[in-house]
Amino acid sequence: MRRFVLTLVAALSLANAAGAQTIPVNHRFGSVSDREIDMTVYEPDTSAVAVVLYRDYKLDLVFDPKLEIVQIIHVHERIKILKEAGKEYADYSFIYTHTNNLQESFSKVKVETYNREDGKIVKTKMNRKYQFDEKFSDSARRLSFTAENVKVGSVIEVSYEFTSPQFWNIDNIEYQQEIPINEMDIDVGYAEYFRMNRTQQGAVRTVYSQDNSQGSIHLGGGDAVTYQVHRDLYKAIDVPALREESYSFCPEQYRGQVLYDMSGVSIPGAVYRDFNTTWQDVDKAIAESDILRECKARFRNTEELTAVLKGVDDEETRITAVRNWVSEKVKWDKTSRLVPDSAKDVLKKGSGSDADINALTASILNSLGFVAEPVMVRSRANGHLLDFHITMNAFDTYILRILNPDGSKSWFMDASRDEGGLNILNPLFLVEEARLIHLDGRGEWVNLSQLTRSRTAHTVSVRLTEDGTLEGTAKVQTLGENVYALKAQYNRFDTEEAFIEDIENDEEIQIESLEFKKGFGPMAELDYTFTKDQSIGEMVYIHPFLKKFHGSGAFRKESREIPVDFPYPINVSYSFLLDIPEGYVVEELPQNQTLSCPPVNGNIIFQCRVIGNKISIAYRFILDRYLVLPSEYPDLRAFWEAAVGIENSIIVLKKQ
Repeated sequence: MRRFVLTLVAALSLANAAGAQTIPVNHRFGSVSDREIDMTVYEPDTSAVAVVLYRDYKLDLVFDPKLEIVQIIHVHERIKILKEAGKEYADYSFIYTHTNNLQESFSKVKVETYNREDGKIVKTKMNRKYQFDEKFSDSARRLSFTAENVKVGSVIEVSYEFTSPQFWNIDNIEYQQEIPINEMDIDVGYAEYFRMNRTQQGAVRTVYSQDNSQGSIHLGGGDAVTYQVHRDLYKAIDVPALREESYSFCPEQYRGQVLYDMSGVSIPGAVYRDFNTTWQDVDKAIAESDILRECKARFRNTEELTAVLKGVDDEETRITAVRNWVSEKVKWDKTSRLVPDSAKDVLKKGSGSDADINALTASILNSLGFVAEPVMVRSRANGHLLDFHITMNAFDTYILRILNPDGSKSWFMDASRDEGGLNILNPLFLVEEARLIHLDGRGEWVNLSQLTRSRTAHTVSVRLTEDGTLEGTAKVQTLGENVYALKAQYNRFDTEEAFIEDIENDEEIQIESLEFKKGFGPMAELDYTFTKDQSIGEMVYIHPFLKKFHGSGAFRKESREIPVDFPYPINVSYSFLLDIPEGYVVEELPQNQTLSCPPVNGNIIFQCRVIGNKISIAYRFILDRYLVLPSEYPDLRAFWEAAVGIENSIIVLKKQ
């Protein structure tokens, strides 16, 4: 595996972590200055809706008298609200584990709001009625609270403490967010008995130092063990915001943050625990879980399924038939899980998670002579897998890899989502590194990012009537991942009428009839007839592109700090045929263009010509990249703008 994220962010500029912050802050709780209250804009980023004036994050791994280890985190932060949209930073919400065997907790919550009123700084303490600690699920609770009397100009100050017995599970510590941070201190303390691996991720770096002191454990009977305490200290100053961008599945993965992995803890003669984890350890855990057990479970065939498969010999058709039968029996409940329930329970209930449906489908296919195995996937929405951060929680869900009985052909499939097909997956699952778990428990890496070649072809034919109406037909044909996209667009709406209305609004047409050919397969087609009002006179101006494939606002910024993450490579073709109405001649046509952009593997071919009494347009846009680095962004932006310009082309006809 590659240290992918660290390689990507190397293209970004480093922020200076040393020196004085923009706004000097007294770190003591409640010591809010006149300058902090009266500031109306954060000069380094005048667009900021809020700014973290100061954040102190302190984490300690400590021993109790029974030599049990707990993780204690203390947070103190001060935030300035600069614009109306920044008031959302007055709301806090935390989900934490709470079971009979494992209980995390929050305590010492303190919230105050400071405002300028009648020339004085007025403090408002949060009333406890605005703090809620409630059940979130069978294994979790949620703490939420909101600062009071918050308005534009307010300064909010919050502190709290979090305690967890999961001392080995240290969350990433972010020192960069979607709003700028004026100053932040991070302090991580742990005894010499802990074997820690730490690294910083992101383009922004902190100033790091280490401080050592002495601690002790009282063992009872007056005995005590002394040890050295290591304190890792990080200082971040004037950290710029890293906001969400278009075409980015997980912008958080590029933020500046500190990552800790605990490889073990060893107290001589008392405690020893090894947390070293390899991907083989992860494979073993999955192999021993219900994931593999349910996929391998023998499925007792039914007469109904036998009837469905009767006479179906083609392997792909047979796999699809099994998937469709499961889909009829068990409806996806729109949840994504890692561990499935038993097939018996899922069939009885009639609904289930993606894990339930995939496990049941695998069980049937394995019983029919195929080899259906789970492929563990980490969604692109949760960032890349990191080779230095191996964890049992690395994956979100799984799909299936299916081998035919003689092992000569294979397919990947997610049986739960109707939008897919064989080798057609949710774009969030198109990752370069997914973990295939064989039925014997062995694991190996597989690449899901290039299973198919995607393509969309639009064909439009129109004629102009005497009363100024464009009458036409349109056909949309999709292959590969574009099949998923088209079906997902359709399934967003509760009714076909709503889907039609969306097309009408987007293309500014009136649809007369529509047919959508779809299924769990490699192709989806959309056919419709339409009309469009068209003003006529001495001059007629016609926009040949009904569909705009490239949003004009996607890449307006001149530079970009994080990579562009496309769902999949783009391959679009568009053809347009217009009957020249009687009594009119061509006054102006768009210019033919051929453009290439090697840095992003991009090509554009645009041809417009007159053939007899028709105007023909042929357009092809190819961008053969998933990922575009910030250094390549200017080329992408220029290439994209060229495509936008072509799609805004106009045909001009003149009355004879």
